[in-house]
Amino acid sequence: MLGVPETMKVLFVEGRDFEALARLARRYPYPYRLLAQPEEERYLLEVWGVGPDLVEEATRVEGVRAWTFELLEEAWCGDEEGR
Repeated sequence: MLGVPETMKVLFVEGRDFEALARLARRYPYPYRLLAQPEEERYLLEVWGVGPDLVEEATRVEGVRAWTFELLEEAWCGDEEGR
């Protein structure tokens, strides 16, 4: 494992409003990715290392679904552990 804290949470938020998801992500200092599925007009926000503040706010955004997962393992292509 690549130095992943034991309790790292990853938040996934799915919705159809790109701007709402982007605003949510930009309000906090956590690294994030915002992915698009253009043919479905659907977006997925992925935020790493989130705290309870962002998780709580995400659940209050209208028209989205939100999940949190605990990171168990991480590897990058070419890493000894990722082969």
